[in-house]
Amino acid sequence: MEDYRFKVNLGGMIEILSDHLYSSPDVYIRELLQNAVDAVTGRRKLEDAKESVGGTENGSSAASEASVSEEKGVCAREAGIQNGAEGRILVEIEEGRSIAFSDNGQGLTEEEIHQFLAIIGESSKRSLESGRIETDYIGRFGIGLLSCFMVSDEIRMLTRSCRSGDAPVLEWRGKPDGTYTIKKMGAEDFGGEEEEQYKALAASCGTSVLLTAKAGMEEYFTRETIERLITYYGLLLPFPIIIRQHGQEKQINPTYLPWEGRDTNRQELLLFGQVMFDEQFFDCVPFHSEEGKVSGVAYIRNYPVLPSARVSHRIYLKNMLLTEKGDNLIPDWAVFTKCIVNAVDLRPTASREGFYVDEVLEAAREAIENCLTEYIAALAEEEPDRFRQFFQIHHLTLMSLALASPKLFGTLADYFRFETTRGDKSGYELRTEGEPLIYAPTEEKYKQLSQLFFAQDKLLINVSYVHSLDLLKRLGAMYQLEVSAVEDWAVEDLMKDLSPEDQDEGFEFLKIADRILKPFDCRAELKYFSPYHLPAFYLMDENTLLKRQIANSRSKAGSLFYKMLDAFASDLSNERAASLYFNYNNPLVRKLAGCEKEQDIRIFVEILYVQALQIGGFALHNNEMGMLNRNIMTLMERGLSDV
Repeated sequence: MEDYRFKVNLGGMIEILSDHLYSSPDVYIRELLQNAVDAVTGRRKLEDAKESVGGTENGSSAASEASVSEEKGVCAREAGIQNGAEGRILVEIEEGRSIAFSDNGQGLTEEEIHQFLAIIGESSKRSLESGRIETDYIGRFGIGLLSCFMVSDEIRMLTRSCRSGDAPVLEWRGKPDGTYTIKKMGAEDFGGEEEEQYKALAASCGTSVLLTAKAGMEEYFTRETIERLITYYGLLLPFPIIIRQHGQEKQINPTYLPWEGRDTNRQELLLFGQVMFDEQFFDCVPFHSEEGKVSGVAYIRNYPVLPSARVSHRIYLKNMLLTEKGDNLIPDWAVFTKCIVNAVDLRPTASREGFYVDEVLEAAREAIENCLTEYIAALAEEEPDRFRQFFQIHHLTLMSLALASPKLFGTLADYFRFETTRGDKSGYELRTEGEPLIYAPTEEKYKQLSQLFFAQDKLLINVSYVHSLDLLKRLGAMYQLEVSAVEDWAVEDLMKDLSPEDQDEGFEFLKIADRILKPFDCRAELKYFSPYHLPAFYLMDENTLLKRQIANSRSKAGSLFYKMLDAFASDLSNERAASLYFNYNNPLVRKLAGCEKEQDIRIFVEILYVQALQIGGFALHNNEMGMLNRNIMTLMERGLSDV
């Protein structure tokens, strides 16, 4: 049986990259930066290995020294790169037409060109011994250079390997149709500005990628766009990036990571965050995770942010910007922060616009979460005034945090505010006043009952706001307090039954009022209650409230929804579960109870019914508003006739 090899349609592959993998052609700059950084990293590793082998006296000791050098390589390489003595990237621009992207990295041999540039998915960062991608490198997939085809019809590369002193300068030309050429270059093959590139490569080693803008992509080759993208992706790269145009040079990245390698103070970190995000912050929280070698700073924003807000962070992989999204790395509740993160050992996705979710990422996320929660706890304990200021700004977001973090709930819950019939109360006040925590589950119920509870100095809590009910229940559970919803029968505890004499006086009135209210699915009751100046109080259960809401929706809906709303209403009980309580302490109600004319009683009962609905915050149906207007007009006419 004959074996066949898969073939890759390069044109189709480029279409996949541009339409599905990469978010925009902008990323071609990121990929060129990444390849240059990895080339510099590779050169340093080769030089470290040569020094290590050269310093040993026999084969076994050479292997041992190489192993030690492998462990120390990152520190040695970072030290060399940080002072600018090793790595360097030069970007030369011909405005709107072409770009030359050069590095002084390890370069490629002809064999490596065939292996790494001609085989899609093969990477020059792969260890020859293990076949794995080494963690020192940013690139991992062997497809980054293909992104250049999004902006150019040809990729021209000049390269010279540093593996041997007599390595030639090679020219590689690749096209989107999958063809490429390789040519050994000499001084006679260059002229003009390219002669300088040849001399630089011939004298040392490295790679230059030369691109010419294809039709419609000229904007990606302007000085403004290139400088913006290099600044965006490579601002924190630890060696110089130089832009050269018309003989003038400018270094793009003077910025450093202030939390790495030395002690820094809070003001320095805040200044760094202000430069990076162009805003001033309330505070900053440095963090570090050994898992994934993740470090950075969370900046606390100086203004309120909704818990659902989308936050832009700056998340780097080995100092190269990876993404502005903190998904899976920054805790969801930490929307009050903007973070600068640099990861060394987290795995990027193929698009390099995020990280793979694995155990290392989860551990790094937990470390960041712990740093933020420890900061909040320490701020509350050590700087209470600043904590109150912080809490006042971000209380909405901190509600989510309190519910998500049991260890912080006790600290945060004391500061949360609850609307009550005794004014705003803090969590601390509610848990220390020793009363049962009775709450109204909805805004409508709270509006209905608040007057009665307020008049009698009874505590009722409004939990219709976001997270209020969950926080109240958690508060009760933590401090063993009684927490319960107000029930309709409990409301009647705030009222007193009439004396036998008053029951007799009001009997006929109650019969007439009950008959008047029946069409509104409401029954009449006579009680004593406070405040005395409130003539009537309307109370309904959830079933009746739903029926009113359906009726209100039906009056506004089109004919298509009538049957649907009617079907909902038909499933509800037809029992009258709403009550209009008439206050026998009120002088008007006492006079009304002594009235003998049913027509007069009807006018006042209907007016009091609609007034009670309005006080309770219920939407009026069209017939109820018309009834109110009609009765008011009747009273006005009577008044004028008596003048």
